[in-house]
Amino acid sequence: MGVSKKISSGGFKGDLIPGLPEELAMECLVRVPFEFHSSMKHVSRSWKCVLSGLSFHKERIAFGKAESLLCLVQPLTCPPIIHGDDMMTDDSKKEEEEQGESHSHNIMIQQQQPRVTVTPLYGLSVYNATLDTWYRVAIPERVPLFCECVALQEAGKVLLIGGWDPETLQPVRDVFVLDFFAGEGSGRRWRRGKPMSAARSFFACASVGSTKVYVAGGHDDQKNALRSAEVYDVVKDEWTMLPPMAEGRDECHGFSMATDLGFCVLSGYGTETQGQFRSDGEIYDPISGSWSVIENVWPFPDLSPRGRTAASAAESAGDFRGCRLWCFIDSERQSQPRWEIEDGSMKWKVVMETIRLPVTTMTSVFAGSLSGQAVAMIGGGGEESGTMMTKITAEKNGGKWSHVNTPSGFSSLPFSYSSIYV
Repeated sequence: MGVSKKISSGGFKGDLIPGLPEELAMECLVRVPFEFHSSMKHVSRSWKCVLSGLSFHKERIAFGKAESLLCLVQPLTCPPIIHGDDMMTDDSKKEEEEQGESHSHNIMIQQQQPRVTVTPLYGLSVYNATLDTWYRVAIPERVPLFCECVALQEAGKVLLIGGWDPETLQPVRDVFVLDFFAGEGSGRRWRRGKPMSAARSFFACASVGSTKVYVAGGHDDQKNALRSAEVYDVVKDEWTMLPPMAEGRDECHGFSMATDLGFCVLSGYGTETQGQFRSDGEIYDPISGSWSVIENVWPFPDLSPRGRTAASAAESAGDFRGCRLWCFIDSERQSQPRWEIEDGSMKWKVVMETIRLPVTTMTSVFAGSLSGQAVAMIGGGGEESGTMMTKITAEKNGGKWSHVNTPSGFSSLPFSYSSIYV
């Protein structure tokens, strides 16, 4: 398979690699692991021009050389491990050390006075499934607790949205944008995006199309379930309010629909019914600018869809309008193997396929998907305890679970995740 000619011109003159035709030179460049792209940008202006373009990263995907990353927002259980070009400055290291000393001091006080609690620190961890490596991305500000992590593949960006302020424990409007492709260094550059219109946490969130992220529901600073929804355009750096949902939905889960750029908000609960998860959901249609209700899509009133549902690897054929999801359940829970539900408008459909986890109902689990595979972080309890990551291949017979090497510093259950190819 050859590299296409569309990225060989790049707006520069001269050979990419002296003595080699451009197409052959490009075949060499797309094979270099992502962690070395920072150094490669300093080789020449032509290399920097090529590697900084989105077309180069698309070519890596098409050529089968892109690396699959799983980004996890999780509590820090040990000092951050910094990877390659994410090394902090001396000042940031000093601040990190001071924070670490303060954190250790707080733990000592907690042991002496059990009533004193310590607010956990959250970070963005990355598992490179292609290279089977882990690292933590250095972020210039403290990551909000319980923030949502969402990726925009075509734009090469990962966003952290909302959550709680680490000090006040109040919902925030914050938006952090991590750009994997643009900028100096490795291309991993952080910036603050325009804040949401409303502070919220535990809300539905999903990337829809190439540049937009939808959010809906969650709760405010008074723990009231929210009906409001809005959409963020990462290119324009602006939010647009959407019509409110029919119901307030706290701890709901969001997904993009296969066609027409729809947005599905799954389950959640109301202000007066905390912990009793609704069986229905709502779907936003950007063409009509309205919401429709989809009934009986979530059959577990005692189980949150967060960390128990994920977009499946099945490709949508033809004019299928909806989303295909995996539903992860414990080995002892009763459930249908598969169900299909249409919304009230008869336009959208949700197809849910059950995947049984190799754990009992007493085990903490956070499950998701990565590169066509189902993945799960396993918490305490049962034979599979030890917070190991496991994965199952998407085969007709269900595949087999296998352990992934997970260092202790990355073994805590995440709150949210996203995946991206680089």
